[in-house]
Amino acid sequence: MPEKKEYLYIFTADVPVRAPAGGGRRGIHDVVEKARERGVKTALSTIQNNMRGFLEGLDQIITASPHDVGGLALDEIEVHAQIDAKGNVGIAGLLGAEVATQGGIKFVLRKKC
Repeated sequence: MPEKKEYLYIFTADVPVRAPAGGGRRGIHDVVEKARERGVKTALSTIQNNMRGFLEGLDQIITASPHDVGGLALDEIEVHAQIDAKGNVGIAGLLGAEVATQGGIKFVLRKKC
């Protein structure tokens, strides 16, 4: 039976990367090393608690929202969230500007029939 993981690796640009050893090789090796160094072990319990809090907040927002807008029924909501190196879960944004994300979590909530 495989051992149960108590952590998850999160890869982020938030973690500083050390200067390459041995004179700084270039190419795919450098890319792989930088990606590995940016991986942070984060406790699953931390991510679970933060995810639960995020979804509970989202539930409050959606519950308080109107079910129809301009005579049209709200059928689906799509939310893109990010997890940072500390396991915090939130919606990515930068001063009201649109942010293109490389990874994260996509939640698609559909109305029950």
